[in-house]
Amino acid sequence: MTRTATPVNFTLDLRGRPGHRPSQVAHALIDAIAGGQLHDGDRMPSTRTLAATFGLARTSVVSAYEELIAAGFLVARPGGSTHVEQGAAAAARAGAFGAAPVPPAPTIPPAARPVTFDLRPGYADIGLISARDWAQAMRLAAAPAPDGRGDLRQALTGYLRRARGLAVAAEDIFLFPSAAAALKAIAAACGLAGQPVAFEDPGYGKARLALREAGAVLRSVPVDDDGIRPGDLRDSDRACYVTPAHQWPLGGRMPVRRRAALLDWVSASGGLVLEDDYDGEFRYGVPPMTPLRAMPAAAGQVIYLGTSSKVLSRDMRVSWAVLPARYRAAMTSYLDLAGQEVSQVSAAFLASFITTGALARHQSRAMRTYRARQARFVAACREHVPAARALGIEAGLHVTLVFGRPADDVELVRRLADAGLACLALSPAYHGDSPARQTGLICGYSRLPETMAAAAATLIGRVTAELVRPR
Repeated sequence: MTRTATPVNFTLDLRGRPGHRPSQVAHALIDAIAGGQLHDGDRMPSTRTLAATFGLARTSVVSAYEELIAAGFLVARPGGSTHVEQGAAAAARAGAFGAAPVPPAPTIPPAARPVTFDLRPGYADIGLISARDWAQAMRLAAAPAPDGRGDLRQALTGYLRRARGLAVAAEDIFLFPSAAAALKAIAAACGLAGQPVAFEDPGYGKARLALREAGAVLRSVPVDDDGIRPGDLRDSDRACYVTPAHQWPLGGRMPVRRRAALLDWVSASGGLVLEDDYDGEFRYGVPPMTPLRAMPAAAGQVIYLGTSSKVLSRDMRVSWAVLPARYRAAMTSYLDLAGQEVSQVSAAFLASFITTGALARHQSRAMRTYRARQARFVAACREHVPAARALGIEAGLHVTLVFGRPADDVELVRRLADAGLACLALSPAYHGDSPARQTGLICGYSRLPETMAAAAATLIGRVTAELVRPR
């Protein structure tokens, strides 16, 4: 029996589309699906029919179909037919097809010319994300599975166990649109308003601001190369905020003995440790160190914070906090009243990205790339920026160049911006007139190609030489 050809009953607008012809066709088909011209389950015309209808090379249409099948928008069925996959329409309307989200506009001082070297810390390279994995996870996110596979908190239990050696219950994981929002909620649910909270100095400015806005009374505690010193904490401190995996911004990794001493303090004082593990997934040439929260004595007194922004993209806006079980009810009540919610699409996407193994693949690929970029940049800085020493090179996504002599690092950052390089000054990370204040540059290398490392370091060295004079 002769098979009847499926007619073409939709338009294919290729005008003004960038890229090669197969990519243009694929994106035009996505627009047809998003616009309702093609529905979930519809049978697609054959590649020959579609090519003849719109005057295209059949090879271009074949490539476009293959791309959409790989991304999960089309499905090839036995007998040679191709159909629109279930959930494709919702995913197409959600913008699932194509590159990963574009990061927000740079928040750097106005530059005299476009930024050539973007060394702002805290940004992952979204260009490393597999477009196929991204599109597939977005399609799954648009139609969450009824069997619970779309539950991000459940997915995070597996991720934290595999990636960070942290075994926790899904019921103790709470989701937030940012780490700052998480800290404000923690302060409210755990009764930190009006209470003294020890805070690293230098430390993470957004965390400092969030806790202060929530009513906590912050007490700055100097850090050394190994992080905060437990001996500097007081019995009266109700909590202590730390970044032990990669201290922000100096980059120290808190050793086991000091971690144990910190837990001794929290056990004796009855307080809390707020452990911000903002980029602990990435380490280079050193063995992994499990979070404080994973240590046997920590379960009831350490609150663990994590984020997707350093692993994938800031645009995800998904952070999490693991709370001791005794705060579960208080946090649930607070969130019910506050109405803080993570985007359901972002949460479902991240759950799919984790459960399909895409996040593990991405993290492995990104770690190799970041290790190579960091090594090249640090070597170049040692050659071209002799006035500085590099700190924090064992982990994370940034390196801090600390000057051996006083310098106006804020002015230095301004001049570098004028010359086309964006980074942050170190001195503003200190609180007030801290006697331990150092000056330097905080440089992210995650988005700096290896081929540009020497040029970036040369520019830093040249501008630094103008402001950091020999004694």
